[in-house]
Amino acid sequence: MCRIPPADLSRWSGTFSCYTAALAVWLAVRQERWWRPLLAGTPTLTVRPAADGLVRFEHHPRPLLETLGLGVRYTDDWSTARAGFHAELAARGAVVVCGDTYRLPWQRGYQRWHAPHWFTVVRQGDDWVVDDPLAMHTVAGPQAPYRAPIAVDELAAQGIGPVEYQPAQRLREASIVGSEPPGIGARYRWLVAAESTPDPGTGPAAPTGPTALTGQAALRALADMCRQSGPDTLVGPQADDLWQALRQRELLVAAGEVDPDLVPQAVREHWRAGVVLWRRIPPVLMDARLRVEDGMPINRGRIAEVLEAVAEFEGPTAGDV
Repeated sequence: MCRIPPADLSRWSGTFSCYTAALAVWLAVRQERWWRPLLAGTPTLTVRPAADGLVRFEHHPRPLLETLGLGVRYTDDWSTARAGFHAELAARGAVVVCGDTYRLPWQRGYQRWHAPHWFTVVRQGDDWVVDDPLAMHTVAGPQAPYRAPIAVDELAAQGIGPVEYQPAQRLREASIVGSEPPGIGARYRWLVAAESTPDPGTGPAAPTGPTALTGQAALRALADMCRQSGPDTLVGPQADDLWQALRQRELLVAAGEVDPDLVPQAVREHWRAGVVLWRRIPPVLMDARLRVEDGMPINRGRIAEVLEAVAEFEGPTAGDV
């Protein structure tokens, strides 16, 4: 396959999640319209109950790694990991590394907190380049996109993943991988591509099961959860899951501007309006989180009302792409 020179995706930085940023770079080395595999069948949202009062969020009809033909490899040995990185870069021009925010000097969480963070290394001539186009707000300030050369052996330290995942983080990665994420706790984890990437429209969909709720029903169930048992889960460990849903919708709107054939104009307008309401969710959750930290009561109804308003845009055909 003829590789495309590494593209600068920083102008898309406000539309990515931690996972789609890394996968977008990997795709951009392979195809110009890299956003299409990331948006196949979306926007959608499915939720299902999980252990300890948590919820598993699914943002794609099929887990992204299944759609893209990627799998997770892992090892505790640096020489094995380095060989794996070399092999992917030689074959495909890019490799996604499953790292840890704590070990990444360009991240706001560097030496402050541990959290899974995927980033991509691409080949640019004879150089290896870290390309991490994600932009977001963190508790330590704004996170900017980052792109810079890296010495191969610097990855021996910067490519180490978290020793463990929090339960919500494990659920988040499971929705991308399609099953219990393999290799958690290994020093090095990275993604490996099959020789041929399956068509996004083929193969079985992600299992839904009798307890799964999708679209309007999913958002209304989250609203009911806030009213009945409080929004602590959404305010704390799973706030990023709703933020991830927002970013997927923002990506569709942005991609539709440069790819008019992606979706009909009416669908673009629908989601442009929907994103306005989706953007109300993170500030409401942040306000509630600060109130919890200060020992103040939370207005459960306010959070539920925002979720109910967003649900109106999650109709059965609204996300057809």
